[in-house]
Amino acid sequence: MLEYSFEEATDLLTSKLKTAKNSLKNTIEDLGFLRDQITTMEVNTARVYNWDVKQRRVARTQTAAA
Repeated sequence: MLEYSFEEATDLLTSKLKTAKNSLKNTIEDLGFLRDQITTMEVNTARVYNWDVKQRRVARTQTAAA
């Protein structure tokens, strides 16, 4: 088992806290980026779906006209 002096323990815990806060900041930024990417994917999926619906509608009207 390790034993630290008060100053060493304080320094160690301070550095660990700084690292944890930095890691939290990076994680929050990554979550924001992922949220933006998910929104972009959902919008693009909706656009492709709407395009497909429009193409089917056009094909159906052309078939009905012929």
